[in-house]
Amino acid sequence: STAPPQKRPRETSDRSVTAAMARPSKPRKAQQQPRRSASGRGLLAGVVLAAVAALLGLRGRLAGVAERPSLVRTTCSRRDYKPAVPGCSPTGDACGRLVLDGFASAEELAGLRAIAARGMALGGGDGGPTILDLQSGALSWRDKFIDVWAAFNASGTPPFTTRDVAVYADVVRRIRSLAESTFGVSGLHLTAPTFFSRHSGDRPPKTEHDEYWHVHVDTLQYGSFTYTALLYLADGDVDFSGGRLAFVDERWERPLERVVPRPGKLVLFSSGHEHPHHVERVESGERLALTVAFTCDPEAALHDFLSRAVPEPEAE
Repeated sequence: STAPPQKRPRETSDRSVTAAMARPSKPRKAQQQPRRSASGRGLLAGVVLAAVAALLGLRGRLAGVAERPSLVRTTCSRRDYKPAVPGCSPTGDACGRLVLDGFASAEELAGLRAIAARGMALGGGDGGPTILDLQSGALSWRDKFIDVWAAFNASGTPPFTTRDVAVYADVVRRIRSLAESTFGVSGLHLTAPTFFSRHSGDRPPKTEHDEYWHVHVDTLQYGSFTYTALLYLADGDVDFSGGRLAFVDERWERPLERVVPRPGKLVLFSSGHEHPHHVERVESGERLALTVAFTCDPEAALHDFLSRAVPEPEAE
């Protein structure tokens, strides 16, 4: 479907602002030290920059954060985020999208993949997508949904414990903190649905709900979303082909940006009409991701979203 034309959101890149702030000041005319040759100065600057880049890169890898986050600011759509919550709801030019490599550590990725694999082993959609939502219990099974917690009980498989899902809760907390700091807001609440998704390239769609590649807006599709976060658990060049995330223009036609999934990469964006988007069809392999969403509406908040996990057995 195609949305009616609207005024195109204005976009600015924080990288251009950073570059402007980093411009060198005008050099003084008087020099206390003898001037080096241009080639000597260039060589020295190159060595210093390379050393700094290597140090920052190492620090980033050790901390599990991105070396070059990409933040694009956009004008918020006027049709979304109502009623506005002061200090939380995005307005004016405060919307945007962030692409951050290396948000999740290797240990966190392993824990999240283990949750997805263990839960999805009890189900699986007939079409391309399989969804696992631990809060509601929804798990794709053929052409419908079943309750994953009931499936654990029926199969005799031990359910998730609080220790099993601790990494999930911690990652959600870190994403919320990042969303608040990135967009300068406070009071965000986790909202539903928050889920794992697996898209298989070798399974053709069985129903219209399996056709995940259509352009959509999250505030229309999910209602309560204010900010959407996508954390990738698989590699778009190794584990599957296709499956890029594409942001498109206000006519829902021309791509503005395509994001190739990488393990640990996080995409965080305001959920309104300023960000129509879609997932390109997976051609082969399996694409695995975690969707986490936040709202400013306290009535749409999820509290203790992993409450169905059983307590860890006490050691004897």
